[in-house]
Amino acid sequence: MDARTRVVVCSLEGSRTDANTVEVARQLALVAQARLALVAVAPVQVPARGQEPTTWTPEEARAALELTAETIDGAVAVDCYLELGNPVRRLTELARDVPALLLVVGMSSADRAPSIIARGVARSAPCPVVIVPETAAVPALA
Repeated sequence: MDARTRVVVCSLEGSRTDANTVEVARQLALVAQARLALVAVAPVQVPARGQEPTTWTPEEARAALELTAETIDGAVAVDCYLELGNPVRRLTELARDVPALLLVVGMSSADRAPSIIARGVARSAPCPVVIVPETAAVPALA
């Protein structure tokens, strides 16, 4: 497996957790000499009872992907994916399809336990999952 096929998948959720999540994923991709796949999933329907409400449209998700990709330094190759549908299903399917070395998701500090998306991804991902708390200090790579 070489750098063209090694991929770290990073989920953007349109929340405050995205900055830490992206930085951890960027560092992991750099260390693994892998590509970074930024993924934003915009639900196509109203969330079911008990699910977290969505706060963004496909257009907002696309804008977040583009802005985030621009902030990544050139040391890591970046691919962007805009997906529609169930976030857990779309993230795990993409991780399987690319195939991912790791899947990185965020967790809001308001959550006492990992979010529904983080829990669902951790249960069904085809690779190891890294859950990044919003308030976690992310050390800089030397």
